[in-house]
Amino acid sequence: MKYIAFILLTFTISLIPSVYSSAAPILNKNNLSISPEIPISMPKIVGGELADEGDWPWMSALVFIDNERFTSLTVDGVAYNSAPLSYSPLGQVTANIVDCGIGDYQCDAAKDKICLIARGEIDFSVKADNCQAGGGVGAIIYNNNLSELAFTLGEDFSGSIPVISVSLSNGSLLLDNINKIITITNGYIESTQVANCGASFIGSKWVLTAAHCVEDTDIERLKVNVGGYDLTNSKSDAKSIKNIYIHPEYNVGTDINNDIALIELVETINHPAIPLLSKSETAQLAADNSSATVLGWGNVLGYGPTDPTPDNSQPDKLQQVELTLLTNDECKSKLVQAYKDLNNTTFTVDEVGITDSMICAHHLGGGRGSCQGDSGGPLIVNTNHGWQQIGIVSHGIGCADENYPDIYARVGQFTEWINSITLGIAIEANYKFPITPQYKAQTQKLNITNNSNLTTDLTYTLQAVNTESHGFSLVTDNCTTLSPQQTCQIEVTFNAQKLGKQNIEIIIDSNNIPTSQATVSAEAVAASPSIDAQLSNDSNGFSWFSGGDQPWQLDDTHTSIVSGDIADNEQSSVLLVFSGAGDLSFEWKVSSEANNDNIDEPYDALFLHIDGEQIAMISGLLTYETFTINDLPAGEHLVTWTYKKDALTSEGQDQGFLKNVVYTPAPPPTIPDTPNTVTSPEEETSNNSSGGSTSLTLFIGLCIYLQRRLRISAA
Repeated sequence: MKYIAFILLTFTISLIPSVYSSAAPILNKNNLSISPEIPISMPKIVGGELADEGDWPWMSALVFIDNERFTSLTVDGVAYNSAPLSYSPLGQVTANIVDCGIGDYQCDAAKDKICLIARGEIDFSVKADNCQAGGGVGAIIYNNNLSELAFTLGEDFSGSIPVISVSLSNGSLLLDNINKIITITNGYIESTQVANCGASFIGSKWVLTAAHCVEDTDIERLKVNVGGYDLTNSKSDAKSIKNIYIHPEYNVGTDINNDIALIELVETINHPAIPLLSKSETAQLAADNSSATVLGWGNVLGYGPTDPTPDNSQPDKLQQVELTLLTNDECKSKLVQAYKDLNNTTFTVDEVGITDSMICAHHLGGGRGSCQGDSGGPLIVNTNHGWQQIGIVSHGIGCADENYPDIYARVGQFTEWINSITLGIAIEANYKFPITPQYKAQTQKLNITNNSNLTTDLTYTLQAVNTESHGFSLVTDNCTTLSPQQTCQIEVTFNAQKLGKQNIEIIIDSNNIPTSQATVSAEAVAASPSIDAQLSNDSNGFSWFSGGDQPWQLDDTHTSIVSGDIADNEQSSVLLVFSGAGDLSFEWKVSSEANNDNIDEPYDALFLHIDGEQIAMISGLLTYETFTINDLPAGEHLVTWTYKKDALTSEGQDQGFLKNVVYTPAPPPTIPDTPNTVTSPEEETSNNSSGGSTSLTLFIGLCIYLQRRLRISAA
């Protein structure tokens, strides 16, 4: 089962550690042992009890607090399903309904009425504008299939009437009710707080959590509820996030190693903090098989590796459960035996994915443990110095199964890294360049912050990872000396000299304070002449590139292109490069698992990026539809379509499709006629100076224009 990431950021991913042998057991969707993949569940509390409020004041929750959009539609007291369109004005109107066709012209019959408009051919925003221009007070756009629309009017939509959408079947029913009085509503319900992951407050402005909880997270929407207990009534306690630092060697998709991240809050808070246990003390407590307690708001229903995943069962109030620590050798041996019992396949202790950066805990006999929703939360022990944190909830096989211990990030292993961020030189830990054509340079600025109380001189080194020619370079002129609490920026350039995926580490050295490091990854892709010949014409000036784990190819009919035949946790990308101002349109479709309820953290989907920014995604079993990007500014543009697949459910062909890519240049600007005049030398000097000012004004205007988001629409 897939959980809605907006409600619960959890993962069930296939674990393929680099040390696994090809004989390792696999579990497919029907839980049959057929391959070397082992489903791993990011954890929750099972078999525990309700925590006492106030006992764990440093316990924190990563939460989303949002005003949820809603719509309603009633005809003669009968309610019909409907859905909002992004950027639609709010409001409620009651009026007669009128048929306005596809909305491709001003609907003169719409005076003081609600327009019913069919999807097709032109932008949704134009349909709404044509309704309002005719005097309409609201609009309903009905789809060309059985679902409601899930698109946008565009960020630049300037209309003032509420616009909602309905399915094709409901649109047909409304056509039978033309001239009847209906009521439509487009509004927000009261804001809600939903748990994403657990975390722990470690003092000042710093919160500790799991890397997989905050990977690719929008910090504008995620908040930290410090000291949370009952998440139904503590929205006011949620704190805003300034930065997130993921461990530079965090690696999900293989052995989920170094699963740790630091969150920097916008402001320092005066609040009790949990101390962190040292590396040596951790080893001693594990050797003693000491008791430990794990806390969280995760699911309360356990299951084994071959059982179906239970439905979501997250509580609102904090739960706790007591477990027993294991040494890593004990944990490995237990997993070796479990895999043998499961599939009669023999692993060695070095092949079960337990590293020095992990620690295990279990309950003898099973029935207790962490599970989905508890990720990022603390595993704590009671020492002579009080409660201290020894681990971070990371992953496990099933939940609370007696044969499979829970696996935690070993906090003591990361003391040096934590200090380098919180007390030293902090750098954004991970950055991924957008996919880029070979020989095309891209530059990104990364923030460097001095969190210490000392001024320091800095030097930088690039260190290639698994490659001899990494193609990266640094400009650090503004970051060679850094005062306390000061932030500066370095520039990282990837020149795409070599095809394929490439990674480097940025090593920072200081003469007097600890420093952190970052990893930067990029992928250069090759030109695709066959795609260029199929989808382009000479007047477009298009250049096509394709790459990823498998390239895009022409389909059998040579009328479109299709993403590569990828496996779990892989992706396939096609990239279009062209220059000019104007509009770009194309037809696309996808054959995948549907993501209708999971658009914030999609799993199998086709994504669209414009100049490095994600603009849209589609999923499900869809037919071709037209997508238009209006008002592209002048300059070079990189348009990327990427099909990504996770390690779970497969549906359809697991591929994206593209055809009929058309660029329509913007008309040239009109230059007013100017009279021919003769100027004196003084006038020429004055005009030259004025011309410089005019150029600056045009440049500033262009910069402002480029900062605007593109208006995106679909017909």
